[in-house]
Amino acid sequence: MPIFIAALIGALVQAAGSLVGRVLISLGISYVVFSGVDTSIGWARDFAVSSFQGLDGNTLRVLGLMKVGVCISMLSSAVVARLTLKGLTGGLLKRLAVK
Repeated sequence: MPIFIAALIGALVQAAGSLVGRVLISLGISYVVFSGVDTSIGWARDFAVSSFQGLDGNTLRVLGLMKVGVCISMLSSAVVARLTLKGLTGGLLKRLAVK
């Protein structure tokens, strides 16, 4: 008998979850999931750093004195920290979207 009750409760929970999802979608409320956010930020950082390869020595020395590499690192870290506070976990950003 307890197995039957557990199966019944499991089915009710699954039905309620899909019912709640249908109601929220009909109201125009849904979740949007952005994947690959951390990969995109890493790509942008690597692209910015690799764009310095074609520069001559004097320009690279000036950029080194200006700490441009540190600035790029700080900016990418700030973006990741902001996204983490907004809900970035495991490379996924989940947002509530209201139409």
